[in-house]
Amino acid sequence: MTGNSPDRNHIPQHLQLSDVRKEIDAIDDELLRLFVERMHAAEKVAMVKKRDNLPITNLDREQEILDAFEQKAGEFGSGARTLLAALIDISSAYQQKLLYGEDGKLRKRLMTAGHILKGSKIACQGTTGAYSDLAAKQFFGEDAEPMFFPKFQDVFDAVTEGYTDFGVLPIENTTAGAVNDVYDLLTRHGFYIVGETDVAVNHCLLAPKGAKMEDIREVYAHPQALSQCARYIQLHGFDTNEYSNNAVAAQHVARWNDASKAAIASRVAGRQFDLDILEEDIQDIDGNQTRFIIISKHLVIRDGADKISLTFSLPHQTGSLYRVLSRFAANGMNISKIESRPLKGKNFQYRFYLDFNGNVHDENVCSLLCALSTEMTHFKFLGNY
Repeated sequence: MTGNSPDRNHIPQHLQLSDVRKEIDAIDDELLRLFVERMHAAEKVAMVKKRDNLPITNLDREQEILDAFEQKAGEFGSGARTLLAALIDISSAYQQKLLYGEDGKLRKRLMTAGHILKGSKIACQGTTGAYSDLAAKQFFGEDAEPMFFPKFQDVFDAVTEGYTDFGVLPIENTTAGAVNDVYDLLTRHGFYIVGETDVAVNHCLLAPKGAKMEDIREVYAHPQALSQCARYIQLHGFDTNEYSNNAVAAQHVARWNDASKAAIASRVAGRQFDLDILEEDIQDIDGNQTRFIIISKHLVIRDGADKISLTFSLPHQTGSLYRVLSRFAANGMNISKIESRPLKGKNFQYRFYLDFNGNVHDENVCSLLCALSTEMTHFKFLGNY
């Protein structure tokens, strides 16, 4: 591609910045005119695709066009590719809105979602005094009486079978990160997130009555709690044992009544199982918190909901994730979290989990979600809460 490339080793003395800015303004005006013209052409493309029942996106053709565009641009190839990719994405989103704006399946589901959480039966993993118990009471009220199950899977099963209306599960911790098992189960079961609550995690070292610090040889807790107290455990030279839940670990330590065994759990769990608190706030980082989500079989979007979660997978192509994320930025939407999990049976391919700020009743938000739902494989809207 040829153009009026300047001699970088010689800048004319008469050349002023204001003159160059005027030149750029004129080019931008021409770009704007061509952009509008291109979008009108996209309308015609949408009509033809609707008539001939063709898909909006054709990834193979897009890659061919982008490759050729990059090559033609020479030294500016990378930037040119990014520019054209953005134009293609904007065009695809516009075509999606024209073809499925009011009739898309996802749009209908979002617009007909309930607004009130109905039901009072709650499932939690663990036992009384667990952090999930605290989360349930924090979200549903102190009078909440959750049913407790040994495993995360059991919580999902309880909601699936209708034994409970909701499940309360940890999804991430500020120190130990994501609870990957819950992410995987959430996708597998196709449930919705209808709420969330953050619980302050203040771990205590709990031991049988009369036990002293020098007696302790082993500690029992959930792997996340062990990770959150790793420095403390190493400092004291404790052996570690993983348990399904911190409160369950405390329950067993109380039953064994062995002064050499202690649990890492909450103060509430210590009171529940009549254990001595040998030391409080033993987590490595102050301000440690766990985010719990409320899951349901039914989509509920309460008034004032301001966070949206979704999951999707992408083709294994250069820039595919960037192109998705740039569409959120282009619409002024703030992404607050992104997590990836490997797709089973597909080497080096991933499923992404994404949180961003917004409400589905915002037309820009709804249009973007509807567009992504038709363009992406394994797209799933997880909730607006």
